[in-house]
Amino acid sequence: MKKQLLLAILMGTVLSLGAQTVITGWTFPVNSGPDSLNATVGLPGNLGYDIRFEGTDTVYETIYFATGATDYAAAATGWDNGADAKFWSVKFKAENYSNFKVSSKQSSSGEFDGPRDFKLQWKISGGSYADVPSGSVMVVDDWTTGVVSNLDIPVTGQGTSSVYIRWIMASNTSVMGGAVNPLGETRIDDILVTGVSSLGNNEILFSNRLSVSPNPSHGRFSVKSTVPMKEVRIVGMDGKTVMNNTCQGSVMEVYLPGIAAGTYALSVKFDDQDAWYTRQIIVK
Repeated sequence: MKKQLLLAILMGTVLSLGAQTVITGWTFPVNSGPDSLNATVGLPGNLGYDIRFEGTDTVYETIYFATGATDYAAAATGWDNGADAKFWSVKFKAENYSNFKVSSKQSSSGEFDGPRDFKLQWKISGGSYADVPSGSVMVVDDWTTGVVSNLDIPVTGQGTSSVYIRWIMASNTSVMGGAVNPLGETRIDDILVTGVSSLGNNEILFSNRLSVSPNPSHGRFSVKSTVPMKEVRIVGMDGKTVMNNTCQGSVMEVYLPGIAAGTYALSVKFDDQDAWYTRQIIVK
């Protein structure tokens, strides 16, 4: 319940920013299953990408789940001697978007000398990592110190290429001031990447041309558009697709019997535009 509330707040905040759209995000609402490390919010094409802990020589290390800022968090040990070499990493695609911002929360174990210092970097596929300005993060044994909130990421020229963000160790110093212990744990949670559509006024146009009624609903509602739609998709906050239907008109009646109460992302493609337009819907 707390995680759903957090997601509603995050999505509500993004929607209130107007053109700022959720590109991808990891909130770890579950701690098991084949998709448990995958993105749980964002553009539909990004929901299959996972978070990784990479060590030296790009070896993918083991990630497990631990208590997070709300429910669960991605966690790992084995960060010793990891300065400038070991990191959390995520990737996403965001063609026609710019003005990216990232938010995240980190926590490290004080008892077992988890890593204290991280910095954020970014790159495009085939390129080299560059520092994110003001991207240094000091992590301690809580969920309030190592917080990044709407930090600007200077991504440009990505086209259809993947964009990578990583949280890399900036020193071998532990939370307690000594060296990072092999058993030193660090955790990451509530990662959110947003961006602004470079299609400009199309975002306002899409908002004006689409209506969902009633919203909130009990799982039965109408999707209406002033222009024909060609595809309608509904994705839950766990990243699972609830519905994905083609459409050959400007009205679609949706009935989802047994759907769980919560917040969902409804995405629409219009006949005259290949980009997705996504808005929030709520099921009571």
